[in-house]
Amino acid sequence: MRRVIRSRKPDSLKNNAEQWTEDLLNEIASKGSYAKAEDRFKNRYRQEDIKNTLERMYTRHCCYCESIIGVSTYGRIEHLRPKSLPEFYRYTFEWENLHWCCEICNTGYKRARWNFQYPILDPAKDEIEKYIRLNLTTGEYEEIEGDRRARTTILHTGMNRDELVKARRRIVIRFLKDYKAHLKAGSGEEFCDEWQILKEDVSYPSLYEELIRSVTDRREPDYIE
Repeated sequence: MRRVIRSRKPDSLKNNAEQWTEDLLNEIASKGSYAKAEDRFKNRYRQEDIKNTLERMYTRHCCYCESIIGVSTYGRIEHLRPKSLPEFYRYTFEWENLHWCCEICNTGYKRARWNFQYPILDPAKDEIEKYIRLNLTTGEYEEIEGDRRARTTILHTGMNRDELVKARRRIVIRFLKDYKAHLKAGSGEEFCDEWQILKEDVSYPSLYEELIRSVTDRREPDYIE
């Protein structure tokens, strides 16, 4: 996870969010529960301009795991505050609550999970680097100074699920081996500069950012020879 800058609100939300919210709340009240409300009232946020804006905002990356969306997984419009919880019905069409997420993080992990005392971090509001850090040796995300919101975020989004940790470790090993080969050839700086540009076109850009920073600061993981 990394910090992003929220884009301007899409026109469909500017023009309709207030009415959509009123219609949804009335439908829920009429049917007696969110589950019984008709989908045509609940799913109006699935507009092309909303999807496209979120996709650009996150440069095609999942807001949680940072995998590239559209290659091996579908994209989902994620409600940070779960839309199915009564406390958050009114945020269903709230632009600040919408994010771009891979199918695995969205339906396999985050779902409707929410910790009211220590809520999940918001990539478009919180300074993520002050809460969590990536351990290049283990490939896992860690909370900084035992931060409880960071712990919630890591747990609720599956940021340390086995397949992600293994993928990060493979990248670390390959990156550092390639860097050392380029360093030996006298092109270590050029190698880092190239990856600084390329990282937005691959999964886990903040991992590459940390790797570039680590070799620049001479902080290589201790298990790499």
